[in-house]
Amino acid sequence: MTFPPPDPARMQQGRQAALLRLSALVHLCERLRTSPPDELDFVLVNESHNLLPYQQAALYRTDKAGIAAISGTAVFDASAPYVRWLAQVFESITPRTEAVVLDAATLPAALRDEWAQWMAPHAVLIPLPGRHGRAGTLLVARPDAWTPPDIQALCMIGGEYAESRQLIASQPPRPRDTRMRRRIGAILAATVLVAFYPVHSWVLAPAEVVPVAPAYVRAPFAGIVHQLDIPPNTAVQAGTPVVELERAQLESQYQVARKALEVARTQYDEAIQAGMLDAKARAQAGELKGRIDEEAAQMRYQSELLHRATLTAPIDGLALYNDPSEWVGRPVEAGERILMVAPALSRRIEIRLPATETAQFPPDARVRFFDNVHPDHPAEGHLVFTSYASTPTPAGTLAYTLRADLNSDIRLGLRGTARIYGPRHMLVLWALRKPLGVVRQWLSF
Repeated sequence: MTFPPPDPARMQQGRQAALLRLSALVHLCERLRTSPPDELDFVLVNESHNLLPYQQAALYRTDKAGIAAISGTAVFDASAPYVRWLAQVFESITPRTEAVVLDAATLPAALRDEWAQWMAPHAVLIPLPGRHGRAGTLLVARPDAWTPPDIQALCMIGGEYAESRQLIASQPPRPRDTRMRRRIGAILAATVLVAFYPVHSWVLAPAEVVPVAPAYVRAPFAGIVHQLDIPPNTAVQAGTPVVELERAQLESQYQVARKALEVARTQYDEAIQAGMLDAKARAQAGELKGRIDEEAAQMRYQSELLHRATLTAPIDGLALYNDPSEWVGRPVEAGERILMVAPALSRRIEIRLPATETAQFPPDARVRFFDNVHPDHPAEGHLVFTSYASTPTPAGTLAYTLRADLNSDIRLGLRGTARIYGPRHMLVLWALRKPLGVVRQWLSF
């Protein structure tokens, strides 16, 4: 019998197919060997399809005593009917040391009836033996029958998987990063120390430089302001005229008093001359003498009022008021303040502390004043006065009035922000004082 000579082209194609399959097998084994522990099961049941096409694959792991992976999905529901049926199949099969073809006839009757619904016609069980025992069983199914080379390739893949799985299980646990733990512990310790470190409590409030002992120019009697002799915020010396009250009525009253005095003196002189001959006229002379004294006192009083109509500066300093037009022609009552005279420099500040920021401060608490002109050069001082009750501010809020004396004089009228230092508190409590206050109000304690 004569055989035809071999076809070189077909032989070449066969060798190339074998080489490609061998290369794919080596690549898959390398992939199993280097896969992370959480990817190893997924690689076995899914990437083996690149070497041997199949329809279904399921992995049963001995250490889990259950199904660990199913092809086509990364996460599966263990209560799904298909997964429960597979679990019953694995439990009904006696563990084997060699690969075996599985068909419906080898299963119990309850599972055999559902084979056509859940499984491809041809299935094979691949044991996963390792150096330290069996790692599990791999079930692979497809429409075509399995050939011995295919089963042998699956056994090689299963053996590589078992060795990789047992190698991972036998590795000692990775040492913990003690350096990172120490670093985290140091950070936590530092945070706790900083949180419980006692710091000076402080609050911020608006402040203004005010005079220490100002002198006020007040109306000596009820009248009308005629004019102000100096512009606002002008430097004056003690005794300098600053305000003129209306003088017309005063001069009229002075002239009336002067005329009355002259009449009284004339009547007195006539009574003295008539008294030389008339005893009754001599008796009236004493009465007229008293009237002269009365009219003289009235004229002196009117002269004093006329003199006091010009108000002078009581001390050297700045005449502080806003606008002359607000005062000219305005009636004033006796004792009403018209303007203030104070030195151009002062070391006292007045602080308006909001009622919501109130805290307990010692009588001589430390104060630091940041003026709006030179906030980078704060002035140091101490508290000298704290009001007992709060009063409304122009903004409509309630605030306490505090006064502090600085260590150096600064320009009168400067505004800025004052920081008032209180007793020491833990940093965490002081930083969370407002949230804690809200929580206390909410919890009513």
